[in-house]
Amino acid sequence: MEHNPLISKDNGLEITYSDLKKKKNGEEYITMYFEQPTADGHGFDSAECDYPYGDFRNIIGFTQTEIKSLWEYVAKLGQTAFDFSKEDALAKIC
Repeated sequence: MEHNPLISKDNGLEITYSDLKKKKNGEEYITMYFEQPTADGHGFDSAECDYPYGDFRNIIGFTQTEIKSLWEYVAKLGQTAFDFSKEDALAKIC
């Protein structure tokens, strides 16, 4: 499963997304990944969220306040990442 780059922020936050996935019922989704260097520079905070209907999981280092701000990125960029992933999946078929 690839991590396709989506956006890099000045504060070091990197947002990537997965290839298109399918649930057993056929619904399509992607996983969005969030990673940011820790304040001490000796590691990374990370989290992931399935789009369009997932919650954050595998949260390491991010506070609940920071997770709330990451939801803003999911809301603003999730559909774009989902569309990119769908286009990539179609391109691989052709």
